[in-house]
Amino acid sequence: MKRSLNVLMIVCLLCASMTLFAQGSSEKEQRELLPGPDFASRVLAPADEGVVLPLTGHDGSPMKIAVLGLENNPFWVDVKAGTIAAAEELAAYDCTVEWIVPPGDAHTSNVFGSAIENCIIQEYDAIATIAGDSGIVPFINKAVEAGIPVATFNSETDALNKRLFFVGADLYEQGVNAAAYMKDVTGGTGKVAIITGFFSVESHEARRLGFLDTIAEIAPGLTVVDQVESLDKGDIAYSQANDFMSAHPDLAAIYVCAGGAYGAGKAIEDAGLVGEVKLINYDFIAETMDQVRSGVCTGTIGQNPFAQGHDPAIRLYNYLVAGEIPPAGRLLTRSDFVTRDNMASFGF
Repeated sequence: MKRSLNVLMIVCLLCASMTLFAQGSSEKEQRELLPGPDFASRVLAPADEGVVLPLTGHDGSPMKIAVLGLENNPFWVDVKAGTIAAAEELAAYDCTVEWIVPPGDAHTSNVFGSAIENCIIQEYDAIATIAGDSGIVPFINKAVEAGIPVATFNSETDALNKRLFFVGADLYEQGVNAAAYMKDVTGGTGKVAIITGFFSVESHEARRLGFLDTIAEIAPGLTVVDQVESLDKGDIAYSQANDFMSAHPDLAAIYVCAGGAYGAGKAIEDAGLVGEVKLINYDFIAETMDQVRSGVCTGTIGQNPFAQGHDPAIRLYNYLVAGEIPPAGRLLTRSDFVTRDNMASFGF
Protein backbone atom coordinates (compact mmCIF):
# COMPACT_ATOMS: atom_id res chain seq x y z
CA MET A 1 0.00 0.00 0.00
CA LYS A 2 2.79 2.39 0.93
CA ARG A 3 4.57 1.64 -2.34
CA SER A 4 1.36 2.35 -4.29
CA LEU A 5 0.99 5.72 -2.55
CA ASN A 6 4.60 6.62 -3.40
CA VAL A 7 4.00 5.76 -7.05
CA LEU A 8 0.82 7.82 -7.02
CA MET A 9 2.67 10.82 -5.54
CA ILE A 10 5.39 10.58 -8.20
CA VAL A 11 2.77 10.46 -10.94
CA CYS A 12 1.03 13.52 -9.48
CA LEU A 13 4.29 15.45 -9.25
CA LEU A 14 5.12 14.60 -12.86
CA CYS A 15 1.68 15.76 -13.99
CA ALA A 16 2.05 19.02 -12.07
CA SER A 17 5.49 19.61 -13.59
CA MET A 18 4.17 19.01 -17.09
CA THR A 19 1.32 21.43 -16.46
CA LEU A 20 3.73 24.13 -15.27
CA PHE A 21 5.98 23.53 -18.28
CA ALA A 22 3.02 23.86 -20.63
CA GLN A 23 1.95 27.08 -18.93
CA GLY A 24 5.47 28.52 -19.16
CA SER A 25 5.94 27.52 -22.80
CA SER A 26 2.65 29.18 -23.77
CA GLU A 27 3.36 32.40 -21.87
CA LYS A 28 3.78 34.46 -25.04
CA GLU A 29 0.61 33.00 -26.54
CA GLN A 30 -1.28 34.26 -23.51
CA ARG A 31 0.34 37.70 -23.56
CA GLU A 32 -2.32 40.22 -24.44
CA LEU A 33 -0.82 42.83 -26.75
CA LEU A 34 -2.11 46.36 -26.57
CA PRO A 35 -3.60 47.56 -29.85
CA GLY A 36 -1.24 49.76 -31.83
CA PRO A 37 -1.88 52.41 -34.47
CA ASP A 38 -4.14 51.44 -37.34
CA PHE A 39 -2.13 49.94 -40.21
CA ALA A 40 -3.15 52.78 -42.51
CA SER A 41 -2.77 55.45 -39.83
CA ARG A 42 -1.12 58.78 -40.37
CA VAL A 43 2.53 59.10 -41.27
CA LEU A 44 4.89 60.88 -38.90
CA ALA A 45 8.54 61.97 -38.96
CA PRO A 46 9.34 61.64 -35.22
CA ALA A 47 11.49 64.25 -33.53
CA ASP A 48 13.45 61.50 -31.74
CA GLU A 49 14.43 59.67 -34.94
CA GLY A 50 17.64 57.76 -34.27
CA VAL A 51 17.82 58.88 -30.62
CA VAL A 52 14.65 57.44 -29.05
CA LEU A 53 15.49 56.31 -25.51
CA PRO A 54 14.42 53.24 -23.54
CA LEU A 55 11.93 53.89 -20.77
CA THR A 56 12.27 52.57 -17.23
CA GLY A 57 13.44 49.00 -16.76
CA HIS A 58 11.14 46.10 -15.99
CA ASP A 59 11.03 43.72 -13.03
CA GLY A 60 10.24 40.58 -15.01
CA SER A 61 12.45 37.90 -16.50
CA PRO A 62 15.15 38.71 -19.09
CA MET A 63 13.86 39.74 -22.51
CA LYS A 64 15.22 39.24 -26.02
CA ILE A 65 14.42 41.09 -29.23
CA ALA A 66 15.38 39.88 -32.71
CA VAL A 67 16.27 42.31 -35.51
CA LEU A 68 16.22 40.49 -38.86
CA GLY A 69 18.36 42.24 -41.48
CA LEU A 70 20.70 41.77 -44.41
CA GLU A 71 24.39 42.24 -45.13
CA ASN A 72 24.36 41.99 -48.92
CA ASN A 73 25.69 45.51 -49.58
CA PRO A 74 27.36 48.35 -47.62
CA PHE A 75 24.05 50.03 -46.74
CA TRP A 76 23.46 47.45 -44.03
CA VAL A 77 26.63 48.34 -42.13
CA ASP A 78 24.93 51.37 -40.60
CA VAL A 79 21.67 49.48 -40.01
CA LYS A 80 23.60 46.88 -38.05
CA ALA A 81 25.43 49.65 -36.16
CA GLY A 82 22.07 51.06 -35.10
CA THR A 83 20.97 47.66 -33.82
CA ILE A 84 24.22 47.20 -31.91
CA ALA A 85 23.72 50.64 -30.31
CA ALA A 86 20.20 49.64 -29.25
CA ALA A 87 21.60 46.40 -27.82
CA GLU A 88 24.10 48.35 -25.72
CA GLU A 89 21.38 50.67 -24.41
CA LEU A 90 18.99 47.85 -23.51
CA ALA A 91 21.62 45.61 -21.93
CA ALA A 92 21.29 47.73 -18.78
CA TYR A 93 17.63 46.64 -18.57
CA ASP A 94 18.27 42.90 -18.89
CA CYS A 95 17.10 42.94 -22.51
CA THR A 96 19.16 41.31 -25.26
CA VAL A 97 18.94 42.59 -28.84
CA GLU A 98 20.23 40.21 -31.50
CA TRP A 99 21.12 41.12 -35.10
CA ILE A 100 20.16 38.11 -37.23
CA VAL A 101 20.88 37.67 -40.95
CA PRO A 102 18.72 34.87 -42.37
CA PRO A 103 20.30 32.65 -45.02
CA GLY A 104 19.18 33.66 -48.49
CA ASP A 105 20.63 37.12 -49.18
CA ALA A 106 17.32 38.68 -50.33
CA HIS A 107 14.49 40.85 -49.00
CA THR A 108 11.85 38.28 -49.94
CA SER A 109 9.32 36.53 -47.74
CA ASN A 110 10.69 33.05 -48.39
CA VAL A 111 13.85 34.23 -46.58
CA PHE A 112 12.36 36.35 -43.81
CA GLY A 113 9.25 34.24 -43.24
CA SER A 114 11.36 31.29 -42.13
CA ALA A 115 13.41 33.59 -39.89
CA ILE A 116 10.24 34.86 -38.18
CA GLU A 117 9.06 31.30 -37.61
CA ASN A 118 12.40 30.47 -35.99
CA CYS A 119 12.02 33.47 -33.69
CA ILE A 120 8.57 32.26 -32.66
CA ILE A 121 9.95 28.81 -31.84
CA GLN A 122 12.82 30.35 -29.87
CA GLU A 123 10.32 32.52 -27.96
CA TYR A 124 11.70 35.97 -28.66
CA ASP A 125 9.76 38.71 -26.93
CA ALA A 126 9.62 40.93 -30.02
CA ILE A 127 10.75 40.92 -33.65
CA ALA A 128 11.82 43.67 -36.06
CA THR A 129 11.98 42.56 -39.67
CA ILE A 130 12.17 43.61 -43.29
CA ALA A 131 8.83 43.14 -45.07
CA GLY A 132 9.81 42.97 -48.72
CA ASP A 133 6.62 41.53 -50.18
CA SER A 134 3.08 40.49 -49.27
CA GLY A 135 4.15 36.89 -48.69
CA ILE A 136 5.51 37.97 -45.30
CA VAL A 137 2.02 38.79 -43.97
CA PRO A 138 1.04 35.35 -42.59
CA PHE A 139 4.38 35.08 -40.79
CA ILE A 140 4.00 38.50 -39.16
CA ASN A 141 0.43 37.69 -38.16
CA LYS A 142 1.46 34.31 -36.73
CA ALA A 143 4.04 35.98 -34.48
CA VAL A 144 1.57 38.60 -33.23
CA GLU A 145 -1.06 35.93 -32.58
CA ALA A 146 1.57 34.13 -30.48
CA GLY A 147 1.92 37.25 -28.34
CA ILE A 148 5.08 38.55 -30.02
CA PRO A 149 4.85 42.16 -31.31
CA VAL A 150 6.43 42.78 -34.71
CA ALA A 151 7.85 45.99 -36.17
CA THR A 152 8.91 46.36 -39.79
CA PHE A 153 11.74 48.53 -41.07
CA ASN A 154 13.40 49.55 -44.32
CA SER A 155 10.99 47.62 -46.57
CA GLU A 156 7.23 47.69 -45.99
CA THR A 157 4.54 45.71 -47.81
CA ASP A 158 1.28 47.49 -48.58
CA ALA A 159 -0.66 44.32 -47.73
CA LEU A 160 -2.62 44.67 -44.49
CA ASN A 161 -0.98 42.89 -41.56
CA LYS A 162 -0.69 43.02 -37.78
CA ARG A 163 2.70 44.70 -37.47
CA LEU A 164 2.85 47.34 -34.75
CA PHE A 165 4.72 50.04 -36.70
CA PHE A 166 7.17 50.68 -39.55
CA VAL A 167 10.45 52.64 -39.47
CA GLY A 168 11.89 53.80 -42.78
CA ALA A 169 11.53 56.14 -45.72
CA ASP A 170 8.44 56.84 -47.81
CA LEU A 171 9.80 54.92 -50.78
CA TYR A 172 7.26 56.08 -53.37
CA GLU A 173 7.82 59.69 -52.35
CA GLN A 174 11.56 59.14 -52.69
CA GLY A 175 10.95 58.04 -56.28
CA VAL A 176 8.84 61.14 -56.86
CA ASN A 177 11.63 63.35 -55.56
CA ALA A 178 14.26 61.49 -57.58
CA ALA A 179 12.27 62.25 -60.73
CA ALA A 180 12.19 65.95 -59.88
CA TYR A 181 15.95 65.93 -59.30
CA MET A 182 16.47 64.06 -62.57
CA LYS A 183 14.49 66.67 -64.45
CA ASP A 184 16.66 69.41 -62.96
CA VAL A 185 20.02 67.79 -63.70
CA THR A 186 19.15 66.73 -67.27
CA GLY A 187 17.13 69.74 -68.28
CA GLY A 188 14.13 67.49 -68.72
CA THR A 189 15.21 65.80 -71.94
CA GLY A 190 17.20 62.72 -72.93
CA LYS A 191 17.40 58.99 -72.36
CA VAL A 192 17.35 57.46 -68.88
CA ALA A 193 18.02 53.86 -67.79
CA ILE A 194 16.87 52.34 -64.50
CA ILE A 195 18.62 49.78 -62.30
CA THR A 196 16.50 48.42 -59.46
CA GLY A 197 17.46 45.87 -56.85
CA PHE A 198 14.61 43.37 -57.13
CA PHE A 199 11.38 43.73 -59.10
CA SER A 200 9.82 41.44 -56.48
CA VAL A 201 10.61 43.76 -53.54
CA GLU A 202 7.81 46.25 -52.94
CA SER A 203 10.07 48.97 -51.56
CA HIS A 204 12.27 48.92 -54.65
CA GLU A 205 9.16 48.93 -56.82
CA ALA A 206 7.79 51.93 -54.92
CA ARG A 207 10.90 53.94 -55.80
CA ARG A 208 10.81 52.80 -59.42
CA LEU A 209 7.10 53.48 -59.88
CA GLY A 210 7.24 56.82 -58.07
CA PHE A 211 10.01 57.83 -60.46
CA LEU A 212 8.20 56.59 -63.58
CA ASP A 213 4.85 58.14 -62.66
CA THR A 214 6.43 61.50 -61.94
CA ILE A 215 8.70 61.56 -65.01
CA ALA A 216 5.68 60.95 -67.22
CA GLU A 217 3.91 63.89 -65.56
CA ILE A 218 6.63 66.52 -65.21
CA ALA A 219 9.28 65.59 -67.77
CA PRO A 220 7.78 63.94 -70.87
CA GLY A 221 11.00 64.79 -72.68
CA LEU A 222 12.82 62.14 -70.65
CA THR A 223 12.57 58.66 -72.17
CA VAL A 224 13.20 55.53 -70.09
CA VAL A 225 15.05 53.19 -72.46
CA ASP A 226 15.65 50.17 -70.22
CA GLN A 227 14.94 48.77 -66.75
CA VAL A 228 16.84 45.90 -65.11
CA GLU A 229 17.43 44.39 -61.66
CA SER A 230 20.92 44.12 -60.16
CA LEU A 231 20.05 41.97 -57.12
CA ASP A 232 21.64 44.80 -55.08
CA LYS A 233 25.09 43.81 -56.41
CA GLY A 234 27.67 46.38 -57.49
CA ASP A 235 29.37 44.09 -60.02
CA ILE A 236 26.07 43.36 -61.74
CA ALA A 237 25.18 47.06 -61.82
CA TYR A 238 28.62 47.77 -63.35
CA SER A 239 27.93 45.41 -66.26
CA GLN A 240 24.41 46.73 -66.71
CA ALA A 241 25.53 50.36 -66.82
CA ASN A 242 28.15 49.47 -69.43
CA ASP A 243 25.47 47.74 -71.48
CA PHE A 244 23.25 50.82 -71.26
CA MET A 245 26.00 53.14 -72.44
CA SER A 246 27.00 50.81 -75.29
CA ALA A 247 23.41 50.44 -76.50
CA HIS A 248 22.68 54.17 -76.10
CA PRO A 249 25.77 56.33 -76.76
CA ASP A 250 23.60 59.40 -76.10
CA LEU A 251 22.40 58.14 -72.71
CA ALA A 252 21.70 61.10 -70.43
CA ALA A 253 21.33 59.45 -67.04
CA ILE A 254 21.06 56.34 -64.89
CA TYR A 255 18.70 56.03 -61.93
CA VAL A 256 19.56 53.32 -59.38
CA CYS A 257 16.62 52.46 -57.09
CA ALA A 258 18.44 50.25 -54.58
CA GLY A 259 21.83 48.70 -53.79
CA GLY A 260 24.76 48.33 -56.18
CA ALA A 261 24.86 51.97 -57.23
CA TYR A 262 28.62 52.14 -56.75
CA GLY A 263 29.04 49.73 -59.67
CA ALA A 264 27.03 51.97 -61.99
CA GLY A 265 29.16 54.96 -60.98
CA LYS A 266 32.36 53.02 -61.60
CA ALA A 267 31.14 52.13 -65.10
CA ILE A 268 30.48 55.81 -65.86
CA GLU A 269 33.92 56.72 -64.56
CA ASP A 270 35.69 53.98 -66.54
CA ALA A 271 33.85 55.05 -69.69
CA GLY A 272 35.15 58.61 -69.28
CA LEU A 273 31.60 59.98 -69.09
CA VAL A 274 31.65 61.67 -65.69
CA GLY A 275 29.33 64.65 -65.86
CA GLU A 276 27.88 63.56 -69.20
CA VAL A 277 25.92 60.59 -67.88
CA LYS A 278 24.15 61.73 -64.73
CA LEU A 279 23.71 59.30 -61.84
CA ILE A 280 21.07 59.57 -59.12
CA ASN A 281 20.87 56.90 -56.44
CA TYR A 282 20.39 56.27 -52.72
CA ASP A 283 22.23 56.14 -49.40
CA PHE A 284 25.18 57.87 -47.81
CA ILE A 285 27.56 54.92 -47.78
CA ALA A 286 31.28 55.69 -48.07
CA GLU A 287 31.68 54.53 -51.68
CA THR A 288 28.74 56.61 -52.83
CA MET A 289 29.88 59.72 -50.98
CA ASP A 290 33.31 59.40 -52.61
CA GLN A 291 31.56 59.36 -55.98
CA VAL A 292 29.48 62.40 -55.04
CA ARG A 293 32.64 64.20 -53.99
CA SER A 294 34.37 63.40 -57.29
CA GLY A 295 31.33 64.27 -59.42
CA VAL A 296 30.69 60.70 -60.61
CA CYS A 297 27.40 60.60 -58.70
CA THR A 298 25.20 63.61 -59.39
CA GLY A 299 23.25 63.19 -56.17
CA THR A 300 22.15 60.61 -53.62
CA ILE A 301 19.07 60.36 -51.39
CA GLY A 302 19.40 59.25 -47.76
CA GLN A 303 17.10 57.27 -45.45
CA ASN A 304 18.95 57.13 -42.08
CA PRO A 305 19.93 53.46 -41.87
CA PHE A 306 21.18 53.88 -38.29
CA ALA A 307 17.67 54.83 -37.15
CA GLN A 308 16.21 51.90 -39.07
CA GLY A 309 18.37 49.51 -37.07
CA HIS A 310 18.12 51.33 -33.74
CA ASP A 311 14.60 52.64 -33.33
CA PRO A 312 12.51 49.48 -33.89
CA ALA A 313 14.27 47.63 -31.05
CA ILE A 314 13.94 50.54 -28.60
CA ARG A 315 10.29 51.21 -29.47
CA LEU A 316 9.41 47.51 -29.20
CA TYR A 317 11.03 47.42 -25.75
CA ASN A 318 9.12 50.51 -24.64
CA TYR A 319 5.89 48.97 -25.90
CA LEU A 320 6.46 45.75 -23.95
CA VAL A 321 7.61 47.21 -20.63
CA ALA A 322 5.71 50.49 -20.49
CA GLY A 323 2.80 50.00 -22.87
CA GLU A 324 4.01 52.95 -24.95
CA ILE A 325 2.13 53.00 -28.25
CA PRO A 326 4.11 54.36 -31.22
CA PRO A 327 2.87 57.80 -32.29
CA ALA A 328 1.97 56.58 -35.80
CA GLY A 329 1.86 53.41 -37.83
CA ARG A 330 4.58 54.65 -40.17
CA LEU A 331 7.55 56.48 -38.67
CA LEU A 332 9.45 58.11 -41.50
CA THR A 333 13.19 58.63 -41.63
CA ARG A 334 14.83 61.62 -43.31
CA SER A 335 15.32 61.61 -47.09
CA ASP A 336 17.81 64.40 -47.78
CA PHE A 337 19.20 64.86 -51.32
CA VAL A 338 22.96 65.33 -51.13
CA THR A 339 25.12 66.67 -53.95
CA ARG A 340 28.70 67.83 -54.24
CA ASP A 341 27.49 71.41 -53.70
CA ASN A 342 25.71 70.79 -50.39
CA MET A 343 27.47 67.74 -48.93
CA ALA A 344 29.58 69.81 -46.54
CA SER A 345 26.43 71.05 -44.84
CA PHE A 346 25.52 67.42 -44.12
CA GLY A 347 28.88 66.69 -42.57
CA PHE A 348 30.56 64.98 -45.54
